[in-house]
Amino acid sequence: MAQARAVRPKSSTTMVRRQLGRRLRALREASGRTRADVVLTRLMSHGKLEMIEYGRTMVRPGDVYELCTLYGAPVEVTNALRELATATAQEGWWVDHARKLDKLFEVYLDLESAASALSFFEPLVVYGLFQTEEYARAVDSGTARGLDEDAIEAGVQLRIARQRAVLAPGRQVSIRAVLGEAALRLGVAGPEIMQRQYDHLHRLAGDGTVELRVLPFRAGVHHGLRGAFTILEFEDPEDPAVAYVDSYEGSRYDDQAARVTRYRQVYDDLRSKAVPLEEFPL
Repeated sequence: MAQARAVRPKSSTTMVRRQLGRRLRALREASGRTRADVVLTRLMSHGKLEMIEYGRTMVRPGDVYELCTLYGAPVEVTNALRELATATAQEGWWVDHARKLDKLFEVYLDLESAASALSFFEPLVVYGLFQTEEYARAVDSGTARGLDEDAIEAGVQLRIARQRAVLAPGRQVSIRAVLGEAALRLGVAGPEIMQRQYDHLHRLAGDGTVELRVLPFRAGVHHGLRGAFTILEFEDPEDPAVAYVDSYEGSRYDDQAARVTRYRQVYDDLRSKAVPLEEFPL
């Protein structure tokens, strides 16, 4: 029988939705019912039930109660899952920026806020979590099409707020990053801004906040030529790791174990070919 636990303070809305969905799916399967069986009761559509079970939508406590009643769940399990449902709509630190955010990137920020380990590969520019404000402004000004100065500034301030949330003192999160040599040599801005960005990276690496390595050009052809990606891992073993890729065609999340393992293998290969930042001369 599925068991529900209290929501931890560090849990994100997305994580809670995933936990609740898994537990409701387990209850349905234990009761011997298919999704089609639930649809026949007219409690909800197949699409809505699937969205709930895969953790892709907020959930009303009333829906949880009706599903648990249908599945014959004990009262204590029903009450615990209804409490989880109330947390599927809680707001994250980025709520003030929500109007300017792509919904899929909101999902990423939510997962990132709950991750216990983050591994990044970024071959071309300094990763957003490590950018200084002036470097971030130069990147956005040079890459944002059709955005006015206010929109660019909003994006920069979101990035700074994200850094404060993820790199907050005392937060227990392991952060590893591999940057391509191009990220340090690309003339995003003038030499003074680039030097301050470089100094900032050294401070991050020096105070133990992150493990920061550089993949030099001399490494030659490698598995990371297909582009940047992020692996997010979580403290609860029931929360599967997620591989995240962002592109012009949109964001993609993958929590299938075999695929995440492939990303881990690629990351480990890149890390083995990279050198610590302090050993890389600019």
